[in-house]
Amino acid sequence: MAEASERIKTAGGSAHSVATFSTPNWLKIVRRIPHAVRLIALPTVAISAFAIAPIMAIVMWSFWTWDPLTYWIKPEFSMAGYLAILEAGRWSVIVSSLVKAAITALICLAIGFPTAYVIHFIAGPRLRLVLQALITLPFLTSYLIRGFSWRLVLGREGLINNSLIQLGLIDEPLDWLLFSDFAVVIGLIASYLPFATFPLLLAMRRVEPSYLAAAQDLGASLTIIVRTILLPLTKSGLLAGFLFVLIMVLGASSEVQMLGGAGASIVSIMISDVMRVANFPLAFAVSTVVMLLIFLSLLLVSRYVGLSKLFEDSTR
Repeated sequence: MAEASERIKTAGGSAHSVATFSTPNWLKIVRRIPHAVRLIALPTVAISAFAIAPIMAIVMWSFWTWDPLTYWIKPEFSMAGYLAILEAGRWSVIVSSLVKAAITALICLAIGFPTAYVIHFIAGPRLRLVLQALITLPFLTSYLIRGFSWRLVLGREGLINNSLIQLGLIDEPLDWLLFSDFAVVIGLIASYLPFATFPLLLAMRRVEPSYLAAAQDLGASLTIIVRTILLPLTKSGLLAGFLFVLIMVLGASSEVQMLGGAGASIVSIMISDVMRVANFPLAFAVSTVVMLLIFLSLLLVSRYVGLSKLFEDSTR
């Protein structure tokens, strides 16, 4: 803006000159930027600073050299971090972590799909609210309390073993219920089931109830309705829930430590153990490999399934 001046007259008729002011140059430059660019500038800067920049730093540091004398990293190119993944059973930990994460995600989908169906198509408004509250209830408690409660259920003197002994089904407690992969998967399912259920709820909101009514009028069974209508129309929610649970499980540690025993391990625990000895390039290399695997999975899902459809307006 051009220089502006203003005169304010007092009650007695005298006039006082108000100091002129000019628009700063930086503000003039900002006003020349298109409005759309200004709107996306702040989110772009935030995403770049808090998401892209840390990932790029992790990838860059994974190629640096670890100095065992100073217990620090030097900016010298090295593939030692990636080569060390193949040593000491680290690659097997990554593979077993992916298997556990995939199994947990599939079981969460198997439980979450009928749960989302009941909530959206069968339950009334009040029951729908109650069911959604029950799904989110675990997040109202500490992860330590959730893990310890499963130890009380699965332990040698726990609820399941005592019930089976009293019913005469077993003579002695089942040791494999606790401190095993079974216990770890149970704890992970209990912790991350909502991450599979709510994407399915969002996807089912896109399904017109008239489709199901028409199929029922034509004599289709529930199995046929699910296979021919619900599954094709909610595949974006299925894969979104699968990816959410997969990513959350790969970053989990407390459930594995409390329910898997001292010898249990997962990617997050392995990275933590490596960080304790300050071998940062190896920790960053493991993180980079896992991120790359997840990113490739996300690309494949988006390409062949259309994950973005989950976030489109259902009225279109």
